[in-house]
Amino acid sequence: MKTKIAFDGKRHGAGRTAAGFRLRSVLWALVLSAAWMTASAQAGTLSGTVKDASGRPLPGANVFLRGTLLGAVSGSDGNFTVQDVPDGTCTLVVSMMGFRTVVKSGLAVSGAMTDVDVRMDEAPLSGDPVVVTASKHAEALSAAHQSVTVIGAERLAERQTRRLEEAIGAVPGVHFNEENVSIRGSSGYSVFNVGSRVLLLVDGVSTVTSDLGGINWKILPLLDVERIEIVKGAGSALYGSSAMGGVINLITREPSRRLRVRLRALAGVYDDPAWPEWKWTERRLHFERTDMSVSRSFGPVGLQFGVTRHTSTGYMENNEADLWNVSAKAGIRFRGGSRLDLYAARMRNREGGFIQWLSQNRPLEVPPYNKEDAIEYRATDFHAQYHLPLTPRFGLKARASFLQTEMGNQLTAYNPGAFKPGRGPGMEIQADWLPLPEHHVTSGVEYRRDLSGSQYFGDHEGYTLSPYVQDAWSPDGRWTVTAGGRWDRHVLIGEASENRLSPKIGLNFRPREGTALRLTFGGGFRTATVFEKYITADYSGFNVIPNPGLRSEHSWFSDAGISQDIGNAGRLELTMFRSDYWDMIDPVINFLGTIQFQNFVRARVSGIEGAAEFRFWRRRLGLAANAAWQNPRDLKRKEDLAYRPRFNSTVTGKAFLGPLSLEAEYRYADRIRTVQLNPLDPRVPLKLLEFRAGVKAGAWTLQASVRNALNYHYTQIERRMGEIRSASISLMADIE
Repeated sequence: MKTKIAFDGKRHGAGRTAAGFRLRSVLWALVLSAAWMTASAQAGTLSGTVKDASGRPLPGANVFLRGTLLGAVSGSDGNFTVQDVPDGTCTLVVSMMGFRTVVKSGLAVSGAMTDVDVRMDEAPLSGDPVVVTASKHAEALSAAHQSVTVIGAERLAERQTRRLEEAIGAVPGVHFNEENVSIRGSSGYSVFNVGSRVLLLVDGVSTVTSDLGGINWKILPLLDVERIEIVKGAGSALYGSSAMGGVINLITREPSRRLRVRLRALAGVYDDPAWPEWKWTERRLHFERTDMSVSRSFGPVGLQFGVTRHTSTGYMENNEADLWNVSAKAGIRFRGGSRLDLYAARMRNREGGFIQWLSQNRPLEVPPYNKEDAIEYRATDFHAQYHLPLTPRFGLKARASFLQTEMGNQLTAYNPGAFKPGRGPGMEIQADWLPLPEHHVTSGVEYRRDLSGSQYFGDHEGYTLSPYVQDAWSPDGRWTVTAGGRWDRHVLIGEASENRLSPKIGLNFRPREGTALRLTFGGGFRTATVFEKYITADYSGFNVIPNPGLRSEHSWFSDAGISQDIGNAGRLELTMFRSDYWDMIDPVINFLGTIQFQNFVRARVSGIEGAAEFRFWRRRLGLAANAAWQNPRDLKRKEDLAYRPRFNSTVTGKAFLGPLSLEAEYRYADRIRTVQLNPLDPRVPLKLLEFRAGVKAGAWTLQASVRNALNYHYTQIERRMGEIRSASISLMADIE
């Protein structure tokens, strides 16, 4: 493969800006605003133990005092401690996935230690867990003003998840085109996942890359994940650019108090294609993955280490993968209730660069000139978060982060300057204030600097400065009104600057226990990446030219939903949504084969999604189903937006018979109507059937699965065959 490279970009010095002065001003304002709020009242300590109905300790339960910012998480022995509790009476709220929320009112605190014993009954479904993403502070899922789906670590294990995308793709309204994630039709497909319209967070910190604006799903070991929170609809009012379609937040586990070792070893093989003439090798194609996590606390210091090793031959020619991932987390608790959390991860992945098939009759092979294509990707992620409670009703959070990504291919192995590391250092100060018990005000300012360079798009530096504020007002236990917004100033130094205001207002009404109604309206946007603005290349007959005048894309969204518990046996959820997009960025191809990213698309996506889950026969049988229908229209071209299915659905049946678990899952997505490069190629719906089984014995679990059990062959991206049938077996251990 021969590639002619040029670039239309200039190297610009960082220069001196007013960003540092503005940031210092905001920080001083936050500190001064807390100075007059002193904790003069005498305080005590509230401690206790969280147990299930049989008396076994429950680790990981969320404990907080209503009307304050005070809270804790139960340890591996079920114990918790909340310090600096004001004298008087308080209300304790304890929640955990899979258990009914417990509320204990009228607890008396009088300067000494107050002990309380909490017993939690198992819930038929996931209960009402605490979430943090929709409002940037802890709240019950039933009280969230925006549609949120939570996937817990237990569910990740039950699904025998090999990749995070497998679990997230089963959520209603979420669809994947390879590694490109779309929430409610916000995104289609782009090479290298450029310009993601969904923001991926790790513990609330952005992991979107500085150069391509993409998502790296491989940077986090699976065993590190405590839960995944998926917020549907624009989140720019709190999170800024790239949150135009939604936010996915990966919450990592807290270090355990006692030594805890988690291990998973998985091995699998790919089947032969359904048609013998498609077989391209006599080798048995296979994949292996090993994940390990070790956690232990030493007094106030908790430590956790994780490692992942994954190799695969791939199921197509030039589709192999070789992945290493290591991570470390430390938590340090100080007197007075403050704490420091540190997290670091390093990933290195090398995989084949399968671009398109050789022919429709030989879809698992690549053309001769693509046989040596390869992509090597390295990433380093670090963040530190310091939580400082100044009073029971006022606290500060300080975050510092650094993300570095390095990409290369077989053409640049001897030219290290072809891809310079993309660096994204950032920091954020957040204040949470309860001026009155019924108000929770969240405010702060975020600063991020982006540095990138490549012979494909030149060298560029920029920064984003973003203050935000939001107030959640709960006049009683049934209503919550949320209003706020964020102002983003994005600057490419020496080139261009943009300002964007993203407001949001939301309403949550809980007329009775088990019923919640939501209504949300707000704005979103995404800043054009330097790749989209300045990319210049000739490839396979296409000439890609730059567009330095490319503007940000923006949107307005609204949704209305209801969730309803059906006694102790099930839950229903229904949501209607609509998103309008302006200046949507899309590659435009003219009749001469020239490609340029342009603000070409004026689009609207409206639809409805629903989910139902039931448990029967004393929780031994379960049935879950979800479906989403959407109308993703390009209003200028009078056609569907590219790579968006109109309908997708997942149905899952489960059986739990003592230590044995059985599961069958069927996923469907209708035929994609519009693609970008080869519209005459045949396309078919997505139809995937999967079987899973597991047996548990003490700390050990043996699992087996068959994916794409019908060996169904499909394409959603032109001339790229989806994964064929595979079978795997895994062994998991959780030893404490």
